[in-house]
Order: sequence, then structure tokens, then C-alpha cells
Amino acid sequence: MENKQLEKVDFDIIRYANCWEDADVLLDALQVDQNSRVMSIASAGDNCFSLLSQGPEKLIAVDVSSVQLYLTELKKIAISRLDRESYLAFAGFKEDNDRISTYNKISPHLSEPCKKYWDKAIDQVKVGIIHFGKFEQYFQLFKSDFLHKIHSQKVVDELFRVKPDAEQQKFHDEIWHTEPWKEMYGFFFGEQMMGDKGRDPEFLKHVEGSVPEMIMAQEVAHLRTKRAQKNYFLYYILNNRFDEGYLPHYVRHGNYDKVKANIERMVLHHGLLDSATKIHPDCTHFNLSDIFEYMDMELFTAVSRQLIDGSAPHAKFAFWNLMVHRNMADIFPEEILYDKKLSEQLKEKDMGYFYRAFVLNQKK
Repeated sequence: MENKQLEKVDFDIIRYANCWEDADVLLDALQVDQNSRVMSIASAGDNCFSLLSQGPEKLIAVDVSSVQLYLTELKKIAISRLDRESYLAFAGFKEDNDRISTYNKISPHLSEPCKKYWDKAIDQVKVGIIHFGKFEQYFQLFKSDFLHKIHSQKVVDELFRVKPDAEQQKFHDEIWHTEPWKEMYGFFFGEQMMGDKGRDPEFLKHVEGSVPEMIMAQEVAHLRTKRAQKNYFLYYILNNRFDEGYLPHYVRHGNYDKVKANIERMVLHHGLLDSATKIHPDCTHFNLSDIFEYMDMELFTAVSRQLIDGSAPHAKFAFWNLMVHRNMADIFPEEILYDKKLSEQLKEKDMGYFYRAFVLNQKK
């Protein structure tokens, strides 16, 4: 299915080195089990791995970007060959001065185009592959050139210190949410800066309203709660690293070994969703990330129709809305259910605080 908007997007770079949607929310929504056949937007691979931890029959990781699939494949091969501690070091979650040696051991197991890509991007491997996405570099710029001018590291650390909600609110309102912070935030997360340094400008075309105001409202609501103290997304944004208490789902203790045990059930598919569903029309569960954010209503309707027709009976579809409202039940109410109660409950605990909504749809 043609998407003319994507023709203007640069797919020669790794845009996301980590997934920025909450895998815990995704798993609670989809309830994947051993009988599930899952289709998931690949992105950086992380949430595909989290879905694998549930032991589905198969998982198809789909992406229109070949380089995002190269990243996903490298992580997949690394997981299959390394124990948890070695993977954490290789990927960039921990310090490691010998990543090139590790890469040389696992690279013979990569596909030829994937190996060719990473052989040329060996400097990214040396630094740690989870730090080299355009989006991650956007946050690195935020910390290095902007954050320190407003808040010291001591103030940042205080944000994450365990304390009651009332104390967290007081800290946020009196120390964190200052006029200089709001001014800087409005500039850095403005449409121009975000388009230049973070998301591709084409992905912001359907936004109505002020981008920084939308994101700021979500940030304020979240940072005033205790949940912010354990938010690994926020921790990376403000510290440019993950730590043991602030890790994505797939690499946490107890999860990594489950992912590793099921890693061969993952198949990579390069292309749009329609090509994937033609080959795999029996999928029961879908992780659609926030892909509808990038579509006008005509394309959103067409893709939704194709997903309905190309999926198993009673298939579930999970996705996020960042700045653009999309819900399959709005356009196909006779065929699609919207679990409003569960969607809103899951959004309340979503660590991806910047998203405005989480949506769980299901075929009737």
C-alpha cells in the first residue's frame, strides 16, 4: 500500500536505537501466549523481544526501514549468542572497552547486508548501539547543551529520589517547573527543533496545535507523581544512560533469558504492513507502535481496512497516539471494538508519559 509521505523520509539512518513505547503496557494489553501469532513494528527491536518473552508461536518484526531491521537483527544475534551481562555490556547498557571483539565473534552469524552495514558503522558498535539513534542523539544534545543550564545534576537526581507523591509534587512545582525550564522546554521540543534533530519533519505533518504545549502537559502530569521516580525513559532522557534499576523490559532480570529462549521464533520482514500481512495473514496480535501518527485519514482508513482483512478472527491491535488522534473503532465501529476502560487504565501507568493515548482495538 503506497505511502507517498514516506518517500520524503530518510531511511538511511537509524532513527531509534531503543523503543520508546512501554513494553509493560503492551504486554498487559495484548496478553500474548503460546498460541499467539504476533506482528510487531520492529523499530529498534526491543518491544519485539519483550513480546517474545511471552512465548508466542511466532513473531514477525516488520519495518519499512532496512537499517532499523539491521539494528534489530544485530540485537537478535547478540541475544542469541550472549548471556545477559555480556549483552548489557555489548549493547551499551554498561561500560565495555571490548565491544569490537564481541562484534567480531557474533558478526559471522549476521546476514550479508546486515554485516556489511555494521562493518561500516563499527564506530557505533564501539560506543554502544543503543546510543546512536537520531532520537537518542536528540536527547544527548538536550543534556549536553540545554539541561545543565537549567538544572544541576543534583536537582536531576532529586527528581528520581524515592519520596511520597506530595513531596514529589512540591519538588516539581517549586524546583523543577521554573520559568527558565518552561522557556527552554518550549524551544527544544518545538516543531522546528524536533523536526531538525529528533523526529523527521514528515512525521509532524498531521499535528494540530502546539507540539511543545502538548508534550509539556503530559510531562507535568507525570513528573508530579511517584511513577516518574522509576521511569527508565525519563532516566535516559535526563542522564543519557540506563542503569540496573532503570532498564527496558527485555533486558531486565528474569526477562532476558525468556527472550533468548524464544529468539528463533522471530522473523524479520522488510516492507510495509500490507506486504507482511499478505505473507502472514493469520496473525492474532499486533503491536503497531505509533505508525498511525504519520498518516492522513485516507491512508489511516486504508491501512486499518487492510489490517482487518489480513488478520485472524478477533485479532488485537495495540498502538499509541502521540499528537494525532487515531482509533480504528472510529472508522469501522461495526467491525472493531475499542476497550476504552483498559486502554485508559494502561495509559495511567504508561512510562511513555509523552504519549497522549494508548489504544487497544479488537476485531469483533
